[in-house]
Amino acid sequence: MKKIFLMFSLFLSTIAFSQVTPLTINNYSSYKLTGRLRAADLTNCVPELYVGNTLSSGNFTIPASSSTEYVKYYTANTATIPVFDYLVRMSNTTPASVLPYNHPNVVAISPTTDWSFYAFDLRDAANNIYDHFELGVAPCASNYPTYEMGSVSEAEWFTITSGGTVHSYIQIY
Repeated sequence: MKKIFLMFSLFLSTIAFSQVTPLTINNYSSYKLTGRLRAADLTNCVPELYVGNTLSSGNFTIPASSSTEYVKYYTANTATIPVFDYLVRMSNTTPASVLPYNHPNVVAISPTTDWSFYAFDLRDAANNIYDHFELGVAPCASNYPTYEMGSVSEAEWFTITSGGTVHSYIQIY
């Protein structure tokens, strides 16, 4: 019984203290960002999750001149720009499902997945598109750049490591 309790405690502490790389999105531009943000497994890219409840471009918006941070998927509801649901695909053979931020499957995949891809448009208040960017990082989106220059803005994705903690940033100028 002690071994079972110990193993269960270790499992819970792993879930509680493990996390994806915290992600901060800084939109310094005068345009809103409208697109889709993806996280995926670090070895085979599945399971994967998209912020919001559809794959269509436009379900995830960062207002002009604003910032937000997502420390963990299952606490994203407390962010400045909150996330309440994800489109989650657990394997290559299962269809994607819309799950709330605190669903057990979202919690379960968090130690093995990380932010990997952000495709978005810069739009004005009338919804006119000025720039389109697709940024990504290895291993699941390594064919996408981490920096792009558009006609009215530029975007970059980078990481900073401090004290053993890695923090990801997406910045739009």
